[in-house]
Amino acid sequence: MKRFFLILLLTLSAIGVQAQLVTFRGVNHCGIFTNEKDLLKEWPAEGLQKLWVVNDAGKGNSSALVSDGFIYTAGLTEDEKEEQLTCFKLDGSVVWQVKYGHAWTKSYQETRSSPIIDGDRLYMVSNMGELVCLNRADGKILWSVDYWKKYQLTPNDQGICEHPLIDGNKIIVTTCGKDVCMAAFDKMTGDVIWETKGFGDNAMYLISRIVEWNGHRQVIGGTELHIFGVDPETGKMVWNDDQWIPQLEEKPWLNAMINSPIFYNGKLLVSLGDGHGCTMYQMADDLSSVKVLWKNQEADFYIGGMIEMDGVVYGSTGDKQRWAAVDLETGKTLYIESWPGGKGRGALIAADGMFYMFDERRGNLGLARINPQKLDIVSEFRITDGSGACFSHPSIYDGVLYVRHGTALIAYNVKK
Repeated sequence: MKRFFLILLLTLSAIGVQAQLVTFRGVNHCGIFTNEKDLLKEWPAEGLQKLWVVNDAGKGNSSALVSDGFIYTAGLTEDEKEEQLTCFKLDGSVVWQVKYGHAWTKSYQETRSSPIIDGDRLYMVSNMGELVCLNRADGKILWSVDYWKKYQLTPNDQGICEHPLIDGNKIIVTTCGKDVCMAAFDKMTGDVIWETKGFGDNAMYLISRIVEWNGHRQVIGGTELHIFGVDPETGKMVWNDDQWIPQLEEKPWLNAMINSPIFYNGKLLVSLGDGHGCTMYQMADDLSSVKVLWKNQEADFYIGGMIEMDGVVYGSTGDKQRWAAVDLETGKTLYIESWPGGKGRGALIAADGMFYMFDERRGNLGLARINPQKLDIVSEFRITDGSGACFSHPSIYDGVLYVRHGTALIAYNVKK
């Protein structure tokens, strides 16, 4: 066994993983798998060719991330008391499986966060706010920080759903503590680099991101009541705003924002879901402040993720479970439609000029043309493997579509 891991380490080193960064939904969580080409433009009526399925990934809604011939995804242990990360080969066989944190014990207990791959290391956040660094070769835990306890975090209804952000030598998480709302740790050691004074708000599901404009860089983050910008070098709060929050008496459910914000030509789009709509900000040229440009109440883009293409944002909506497209310059709704046949909202990714839709209600996979005028579905079929709700985001690597459903990890061929 030691000899196997030595060979694996040498292999990872030889293929240059040190320079590679692989994140949830692609670069800046944009949802577009830009390296995928020559994919099917229409699927067989009976559905895609299933290459394999495994049922030992652990119960979870985490995405599968693929790099250098290995697949990484998270799920619960069999007793559902802990979370575990599993490394598979591309044929679905297990390389290693490691427990890394404690499971959320209240509503929606499944894992939701996905790993981030940085060179020869993996980083993961548990539903209980444990930030963990693991060795890619064997899954050994190199360091961990329980930022829930460290910062007296106040969770939301489903625990923590955090995809950590790598920036140079730092790994950044939204701590939502009593006094600290964001923190950066040394990605090699776990030592604190900086901390951002917070608001005492509950945690949010928002996925932080880095924006760059006119030579300026900023981390965009969020809590239950605030959207904010932080200097990535110092952790200083640059601006914050709560004008995107609707009136409490109208919509008391506030903590559902999971989408990474869209950054477009110096503008920032955030969406809360659950009937609250989305808000577009104009950022100052030096990113020092923001002002509201427009709001769209009906396009309440939800947990399936937003995708921007050619000045249009696409995604599924929360309150009425529809699919929508909005013009980013004007805020005008270009379409808002239901997926025919009783399908609901769900995850959205794009590759090779097509959308891939995953209906959370019944587990249908759909292929659609990218069309700003209508929901243009070409093919669809229902997944029968796995069980439970379908909250995971599919991923594509080298012509293979990877889908999580409950304990199952399924690989489909989407190559022509």
